[in-house]
Amino acid sequence: MLWKLQPIQIQPEVIFTIFGFPITNTLIGTWISIIFLFLVFFLGTRRRDLIPSGMQNVVEWIVEYLLNLTESVAGTVKARKFFPLVATFFIFILFCNLLDIFPGVDTIGTVNLEALKLAHLSAPTSFFLLGEYSNKLTPWVRPGTSDLNLTLALALVSVIVTQIFGFYTLGAKQHLSKYFNFKAFRHGFQGPIEFFVGLIELVTEISRILSFSFRLFGNIFAGSAVLAVFAWLLPFVSDAVFIPLELFVGFVQALIFALLTLVFLEIATTSEEDVEEVTEKEAFKEYEQHKAEEEAVAAS
Repeated sequence: MLWKLQPIQIQPEVIFTIFGFPITNTLIGTWISIIFLFLVFFLGTRRRDLIPSGMQNVVEWIVEYLLNLTESVAGTVKARKFFPLVATFFIFILFCNLLDIFPGVDTIGTVNLEALKLAHLSAPTSFFLLGEYSNKLTPWVRPGTSDLNLTLALALVSVIVTQIFGFYTLGAKQHLSKYFNFKAFRHGFQGPIEFFVGLIELVTEISRILSFSFRLFGNIFAGSAVLAVFAWLLPFVSDAVFIPLELFVGFVQALIFALLTLVFLEIATTSEEDVEEVTEKEAFKEYEQHKAEEEAVAAS
């Protein structure tokens, strides 16, 4: 056999240590994404021409697209507050997700000496690992979002900042009343049910940490595994099929994470009184429109 399938490992491998702190291949991938992002936005914002071109045009298009998306969900006023967090989530996660399509990621690294000892093999004499040596590689770089530690950290930031915005916008009393609705007991028989619904909302907020982190991690890790398996089954041919699919999945997952964060921010900063007011206005507007249509039909 020319080469073997590289072992698919969930846990990131430690490449080296700094003062006892382990540096994993997913952490290196995260650093690469941050450096690449810094270079892209540095080149895109250093001139700021009135008529943008090149990298500036790309950066301005991305910012305008994300700002319009934020305004369409949260309105103009809130969008200015939510935009930095939502845009950062989308751009950072997108760059981390797309790192896997670059040559060398998951394929260039050092020989795993422990795996060689277990297989009773001596050190290879070539840089190209073939045959029995082909699956004894520890890659130097893996996508950061294929590590549950990073996705869990992003999920924690999303949920905690959402709660901070809720406390800041509505105040502690009104925000906590969404989860501990003691006023509901005034409504008679429905009171305990409404109070229990508030507790379910609290559990839902906590469960978002798991759903955010595992959704992003699962999709990106599975994409990396699919690329590895089909690159072994159909070398060179599979890349033409699965790399465009990986691009699509990476974009969608970044957009979902950012969009869900935006929606939860909007929900957390909207009080029940605001919802009732909007509902009444919409109902009155619909009634006026229906009445005008009836008068127009009667006049004709």
